[in-house]
Amino acid sequence: MRKKNFVLFGITMLSGGFHLSAEDTPIQKAMQYAHKAPKGETKIGEKIAEGTASEAEIAKTLELYVAAADCKPPKGDPASFKDRWAKLVAATRLVAEKKPEAVAAYKDAVACKACHNEHKEQKNK
Repeated sequence: MRKKNFVLFGITMLSGGFHLSAEDTPIQKAMQYAHKAPKGETKIGEKIAEGTASEAEIAKTLELYVAAADCKPPKGDPASFKDRWAKLVAATRLVAEKKPEAVAAYKDAVACKACHNEHKEQKNK
């Protein structure tokens, strides 16, 4: 019986059936794409803030931000989250439209620490 359980556990692990986290949420997808980068590479959000992001990068970022706009935050006041996210979407639209005030609006809207403190579940370290 022990051997059978061990074999079943091994098969479960190999097949990916022991995956503890759910599918990435739209918020996670947006954060992964725009605000994380492999070591040595510039984050898309930083490129947008510097004015060096490609049109494709800006369009993809906007698409992901829009998809996450109606999500419920992991914690905190949903209305506050919605306001912050709407500001981010609006600023990214300005960047996509190449408006003169766009980069400044984007930099202002990207308030990572403030938003994370209020709305992101903190992992135990």
